[in-house]
Amino acid sequence: MKRINFYNKLGALLILIGLLSSCTDVIDVDVPNGGARLVVDASINWQKGTSGETQTIYLRESTAYFDNNRDVPVTGASVTVTKENDGSIFVFFDQNNGSYTATDFVPELNASYTLEILYNGNSYTATETLIAVSDINRVEQGVEGSGDDSEIQLQVFFDDPAGVENYYLGEFIPSNLPIPSLAVISDEFTDGNENFIENDNDNYVTGATVDINVYGISQRYYDYLNIFIQQSGSEDNGPFPTTPVQLKGNCINVNDPNEEVLGYFRLSEFDTTSYTIE
Repeated sequence: MKRINFYNKLGALLILIGLLSSCTDVIDVDVPNGGARLVVDASINWQKGTSGETQTIYLRESTAYFDNNRDVPVTGASVTVTKENDGSIFVFFDQNNGSYTATDFVPELNASYTLEILYNGNSYTATETLIAVSDINRVEQGVEGSGDDSEIQLQVFFDDPAGVENYYLGEFIPSNLPIPSLAVISDEFTDGNENFIENDNDNYVTGATVDINVYGISQRYYDYLNIFIQQSGSEDNGPFPTTPVQLKGNCINVNDPNEEVLGYFRLSEFDTTSYTIE
């Protein structure tokens, strides 16, 4: 009986190994490919206390999900930005690597600017306003949560102008992590008071340096970033996450308004500081 039981067990073991081995088979997933999309990374950022004359816009084309080449630079495009109040045109010269740079840009707070990209016989445009931002007052460090669920919290404080709708982007760039964290707020409930943007991170370590930028942004870009942050997993949405929706920027193809153009054109004044985790 023991001999029979041994072989029964051996047979069951061999069957189990066979089943486990079959789990290593490669499964090809057919992901629909809607074709290449123009990706516009056009952030005109004017740091307080600088001339802001050197600015760079990045263009690339999207690729299929499983494509090994995830970044296809766009070269040969014509890129200009026009300041609407006086008609000044700033030419962004092709650097032949997907970047386009101007060295004579003139930033003006509350002025409207129009981006125009001529590429592959199409004209892409977007218009935005250069938004001001207040000076950073200070940065405070605290702890969010308790025990094993605790994480370091940074809060960056600044004064919010009274009587004006304001929207802010906070960018936290830690020296020990590869990806920055983003946060957006409005002054809906804090108009005219000292405001703050916070960042909670359980990967902050003592001695790490965090570069912090605070940008003034438009309401439309605030709405855009809110969706982006939620869908990128940068916020904890609990057991009921937000249903993904199409993230539509402000760039359009004049020749074909139905074309999906990825990315955003925006202009911001920003203040910057650095903080070392204690």
